[in-house]
Amino acid sequence: MKVNIKWLALGMVVSGALLVGMLMIRSQPADNLQSYEYNMKPKSSLVSSVAILSESDVITTEPIVNPRQVYTYENMVEDIYRLTDRYNGLVTNEVIGESVDGRDIYAVRLGYGEREIFIHAATHAREWITTNLVMNQIDSYSAAFVNSEKVDGFDVRELLQKVSIYYVPMVNPDGVTLVQKGADALSNSEYLLKIHDGNPDFSRWKANANGVDLNRNYSVGWEQAHADTGEPGFQNYKGPSPMSEPETQAIAAFVKNHNFELALAYHTSGELVYWGKNLPEDLEDVSYELATVFGEETGYPLHRGGSGGMFSDWFAHEIGAPNLTPEIAPYAGPGPVPLENYNRIWQQNFSMGLLMADYILEDTKK
Repeated sequence: MKVNIKWLALGMVVSGALLVGMLMIRSQPADNLQSYEYNMKPKSSLVSSVAILSESDVITTEPIVNPRQVYTYENMVEDIYRLTDRYNGLVTNEVIGESVDGRDIYAVRLGYGEREIFIHAATHAREWITTNLVMNQIDSYSAAFVNSEKVDGFDVRELLQKVSIYYVPMVNPDGVTLVQKGADALSNSEYLLKIHDGNPDFSRWKANANGVDLNRNYSVGWEQAHADTGEPGFQNYKGPSPMSEPETQAIAAFVKNHNFELALAYHTSGELVYWGKNLPEDLEDVSYELATVFGEETGYPLHRGGSGGMFSDWFAHEIGAPNLTPEIAPYAGPGPVPLENYNRIWQQNFSMGLLMADYILEDTKK
């Protein structure tokens, strides 16, 4: 039998290449396989001692978030993915909906715990400094977890194995972008200029890209929405119908998909905390108690607040759990809070996410 040396040699080369390729694939560590689909639900396997992130798993815990700047939607998205990358498993993210102008609305989960609380920010466009705050919290708590450090007396590593904190850092990305960059940054600039009387300065804007105030658009008490203007504009218009806006729809659907035991809705005006008006009877005492705990730590006075189409109304009646609306800065008039206030805001609120997580654990012991 004749053997074709040329084809035999070629076959050996191909076989060798395949073998090398297989060995290379087998030698690739699992950490190099990246996935961009994040499951927000903590799995039981995540709470094993092997799976929980430790100091040896992270190269550096230097801060990722710079909160002392005009913090844009693009800054936030980049930082969310950097946090998710660095603190793999401890921090996860998910797109929960789209804004009017097509921007993704992100949720971030921090922790491994089965108990759940919810914190969201930048419902009102000009109040974008609340995004700075919550992103700073996520960054700081993640580093403290990995380094086994305490924050304001809270054992972060222990706490975040029992409770997961879910954040939506920017509920209203179109509005924030409009305030920071102007109408040209949105696709419906002509409409926005029209309903703003041709004024190109959108620094006072609170609404979304439809001119609807998202904190007047929730279904509970919508008919009696506080200070409704009756038409689209920079603030207070409750919308054409309850839950008409994609942003409020996204928040409502996300919340209903979880079992949140309390919520914080960060706003900016007045250095005080609203604990609820027209609450269900069974939430009166616990809401006041929660606000008292929050107020003692921040120094914020307690107020009932308004009602009508607000997230606080909807969460209390639809979810049946307490929620607070902290206003984290001195009144700044119709415009964004100056960045010079951030150090004070951080000093008052740096541990509030952990305080709320600890509260639901301590409340269970009562």
